[in-house]
Amino acid sequence: MLKEYRLWLLVSLKLSGEAGTEELRELDFLIQQNPDLSQQLEVLEALWKKTNEQTVKNIEQAFDKHLLRLNSQVEPINNQQESRQIETNLLESSHVKSAKNYKKLWWLSVAAASILSVWVLLSASNNNEKTSPQSADNIISTKPGFKASVSLPDGSKVWLNGDSKINYNGDFQGKTREVYLSGEAFFDIAKDKTRPFIIHTRTINLKVLGTAFNVRSYDNDKETETALVHGSVEITLRNNPDKKIVLKPGEKLLVKNFPVDSALKVDKFLINEEEQPIAVLTKMHYYGQDSSSVETSWTKNQLVFYNERLDKIALNLERWFKVKVFIKHEDLKKGKYTAKIEEADKLEEVLEALKMAEGFHYSIKNNEVTIWR
Repeated sequence: MLKEYRLWLLVSLKLSGEAGTEELRELDFLIQQNPDLSQQLEVLEALWKKTNEQTVKNIEQAFDKHLLRLNSQVEPINNQQESRQIETNLLESSHVKSAKNYKKLWWLSVAAASILSVWVLLSASNNNEKTSPQSADNIISTKPGFKASVSLPDGSKVWLNGDSKINYNGDFQGKTREVYLSGEAFFDIAKDKTRPFIIHTRTINLKVLGTAFNVRSYDNDKETETALVHGSVEITLRNNPDKKIVLKPGEKLLVKNFPVDSALKVDKFLINEEEQPIAVLTKMHYYGQDSSSVETSWTKNQLVFYNERLDKIALNLERWFKVKVFIKHEDLKKGKYTAKIEEADKLEEVLEALKMAEGFHYSIKNNEVTIWR
């Protein structure tokens, strides 16, 4: 109940324009943990924006009359009064110190009342929809620029990078534990020899019993990458299920994102990039004194690139900084870089560092980055 109350309060703060940075982040996190809320909030925001100027004027007049009834003075709430503590304890003061602050609470009450009335309707609608098996799926997703972690019903841990999603059916009580991934995730799978854990992506399927590994499978990437930290992973290509690849710790597999119904077959693994192999088996890269891996650097709020093409770096920057990157010249896309980006680094600082290495030009306008010679 407290969690639902907190959610309504954060939505009210956002709609009334009173939400701070931390409150907006908290709201985004709650939405990430409950992706079904995203559509509901879009409806609420649309309804809120429909409030016309006359309605606003009526609210202002009602508030002014309310102040007159209080003889233009708002008494502080008695310290001895029982106060309700909010779950995150962000509302620390129990005093209304001025009419301005009281007015904010008035607006929040109006917003909360509107939200609550619509929320009941949306909840009823969702309850009806959840009778179908498809809508009973569990979905966990993140937006660009945000990360999240979740514990699955079997005790397995999953860390989701930005712009990623996993979904699974039921509570893992069947003979297998299966999830579907779009984006990037680091898995730490709970051991269960009797029930394999299977991950489905656009291009490959992964089968494990208990291990830790990273999977990167974005739709707009050219390849799907699996990097094994410890344990073992058995990988099959979805268009060639008879071909199985077993990874050893420290290895990674790169598979081209070919269409699922493609007639291509994998006969051998080639290392020569110019021959454009369907799959490449190679080694993970490490950096720093603690030998962190490049492939899992994002879980430590870093982006590390080792001899990486600029067009692939651009995709990472889009998800990291919530921008769109355009590279005008094809030869620039092929330029390779080795770099480390910290979470506190600004976009312009990153571009300046890359610019010094390659000598290109760039511009940033309206969340769009353009790179040219």
